[in-house]
Parts: sequence; C-alpha cells; structure tokens
Amino acid sequence: MITAISAIAVFLLLITVHELGHFVAAKLVGIKVLEFAIGMGPAIFKRQKGETLYSVRILPIGGYCKMEGEDEESSDERAFVNKKPWQKLIVLVSGAFMNIFTGFMIFLVIMSMISSIYIPVAQEIIEGSPAHIAGLEAGDRITRINGVKINIIDDLEFEMSRYIGGEITVEYKRNGKKGTVSLTPVKDEEGRNIMGIVKTIKPLTFASRISEAFFSTINFAKIVLVSFGDLISGRYSFRDVSGPVGIVKEIGAAAKTGGFNLLFITTLITINLGVFNLLPFPALDGGRVVFILIEAIRRKRLPAEKEGMVHFIGFVLLILLMIAVTGNDFGRIFGFFKE
Repeated sequence: MITAISAIAVFLLLITVHELGHFVAAKLVGIKVLEFAIGMGPAIFKRQKGETLYSVRILPIGGYCKMEGEDEESSDERAFVNKKPWQKLIVLVSGAFMNIFTGFMIFLVIMSMISSIYIPVAQEIIEGSPAHIAGLEAGDRITRINGVKINIIDDLEFEMSRYIGGEITVEYKRNGKKGTVSLTPVKDEEGRNIMGIVKTIKPLTFASRISEAFFSTINFAKIVLVSFGDLISGRYSFRDVSGPVGIVKEIGAAAKTGGFNLLFITTLITINLGVFNLLPFPALDGGRVVFILIEAIRRKRLPAEKEGMVHFIGFVLLILLMIAVTGNDFGRIFGFFKE
C-alpha cells in the first residue's frame, strides 16, 4: 500500500509539474489551450473554465496540455501552429525546464536537512596509494578528471565509477596554484575505483547549500545523458534499463526507508524526465524542438499533418520501448535474468 500511494503521489507530482510548464508558457505567449489533463484514459473529473477544459483521468501514467493547432493546421491566429518559432520553443522546453527546476528545488530541501557534506578536497592522502605516489597532498582540491570539471564530490565519484583502466589525468589546486598529475586508480575492498584520497567534510552555509543543489542538479542531468550514450554505445545492456514497474519498486523502497530517500529518488526521476524529454526523438519535446529549428532555418512552416504523423510514429515506438523495459522489470523481479 505504501509503495502504491508513494508511486502515485510522485508520478502525479512530476506529471503535473511538467504539464504545468507547458500550460503556463502557452498562456503567456497567447496560445489557445483546449485541455489541461493530469492522467490518461477516462476522465474522473472535468471542469470547463473559459476556453480550457481541466480534467483528472483515471490512469496516473501521463498527462497532456492540448493546444489548438498542435498537430494539425488551424485558421485560429492563437493556434500553436501559427505562432512564431521562438514562441513555440518556449512552450516546448518549459515542461522539461519545470521538471529540472523541481529537481533543483528538492535538492535545496535535501541540503536544508543536512549540516555538512563531503567536498572534492583531500583531507589526507593514503600512504602508498596512487594519489600518494603521484604527489598529491592533503589540502589539494581536485578540479578536473581527464578534462571533466569537478564541482562537487558527486562529480568526482561519477568519473571514478566510469574508470575502465589505464592512467587518468588529475588536475588540482594547491594554495591557489594549479597542478596536474597522472595516476592509475586501484580498486578497494568493495570493488570501487579509488585514488587514495580521504575526502574532506565541510559545514554547509546558506550559499553552499544553493551551490550544492545547483551542481547536484547538473550532475544528475549529466548522468542521464552519459548513461543514455553508454546504452547506445553498448557499454550497458538494454537489460539494465528500468521501466515503470522498476521505478515503482524503487519509489516504494525509498518511501519505506524514510522521507530523505524518497526525496532523493523523486529528484532523480524528475531530472531524468526533464532531460529525457529534451532528447531529439519524435513525440518527445526535443523531437518537436528539432522541427521548430528546421522551420526557423528554412523560414517556412512544415505541414502540421506530416509533422504530426512523424510524432505519432515516434509515440508508438516509445510505447513499444516502454513495454520492452517493463518486460525487463518483470525479468529482474522473477529472476528470468540477472540484473
């Protein structure tokens, strides 16, 4: 029961936030919104207010902000299809922006619940470790790993988790001066890639809470993009991808262990949703953005019906993908294959 209630609450929150972003942006640029719906399927609540129908539907697995002329031609000057490209872009990216912004706000809440945090500064260097051999010293702040900027400790840990062998380049600051060393990480007793640095704990201030929340949001977004790239490149198997069932399971587990973990998993999901929606795939907001950019470059509007057909095909493919990853979830739950 806790799992079901928590999952529904999280899904409804993130769906509402996403669609509200589209809705507010559409109203601001003067687009006629026909319906604002939370959920899919038959309506369990409907109310007409002005030109917009507000509805809550029975299945908490999605939602939509239906605009005039979104997927078809329209003579209405307030139709989406008749708006300028920059106005369409604002509407399209607003849903994803709201999801990512929500992630940032939840991170601020999380940061307000803790008094200190690890930072990418060496409190001490383990004797005989790769960091010690390379010449790193206590007080050194790690600034880059293989050219990737390190803002917070999560950036450092993510880069170390992706290590697959060979030397890495570590850039650091020592007493305001920059330095660079090369070293080869080793594995600890738990199988993690390490350099031999003992992390520093620093008390959080008002400013550092905002900074940590901001860079944590960026880190989560980066993880989503990098993981997607790893899936495409074959670094990770398709069987590693979780679908709705797996997400519900994780939300339930987080809810049972406390509010902090539930907030954390909610943050991950909302940022994931925002970034995923911006991918340039038909039916996603990012796919629609591509069409708008083509329109802006050509200075000629593409036929709405043809674009709508492309997005419909993309939607069907996304449904098939969801079915496939749901099969992955059940495969893991019932032990058909290893995680």
